[in-house]
Amino acid sequence: MLDDLLVVADDAVLVSESSIVAGMRLLFEHAGLVVQPSVALGVAAILEDRGRFAGRPVVTVICGNDVDPDAYRRWVHP
Repeated sequence: MLDDLLVVADDAVLVSESSIVAGMRLLFEHAGLVVQPSVALGVAAILEDRGRFAGRPVVTVICGNDVDPDAYRRWVHP
């Protein structure tokens, strides 16, 4: 899989855990979605570097909501 990814990916973005949680909160507050942390990675990247994405079409995949309710509460509502 890594070999395939290296062919199609131009860049990778690292994000902080706090930005991931902020992305989870944003998805819940604005779209009513309860998501696991990995789903919020694209949103977290945008939150951390808004200038990089400003004025450009941006797409991030939002799928999967298999999240443990207790863990979600700890992450998003500490």
